[in-house]
Amino acid sequence: MTLDEPKRRSRIRFGHPSRMAPETREITLLIVGHFMLFALAMSHDEIVAELVADGWILARYGERFELLIGLVLFLCWSGLTLRLAGIINHARVEK
Repeated sequence: MTLDEPKRRSRIRFGHPSRMAPETREITLLIVGHFMLFALAMSHDEIVAELVADGWILARYGERFELLIGLVLFLCWSGLTLRLAGIINHARVEK
């Protein structure tokens, strides 16, 4: 970057993926990730019930497996949220 070029600011917008800036693409993917994790969190007990019914896990371990899936989803949600907050904070600081 030369002295004549203006400093490029991070812009957070939605748009077509092929025309998006890298920051915008990352924000979009993080939001999609949040929606996917929300859907999994809403149905993780049904998923475990199906796994027990199909014989993939024993019935006595169903509740533990459900708690484990909930913990993993919570950790994933936390990671996505921290990354989203970092990007937004970075864009705010660059103003």
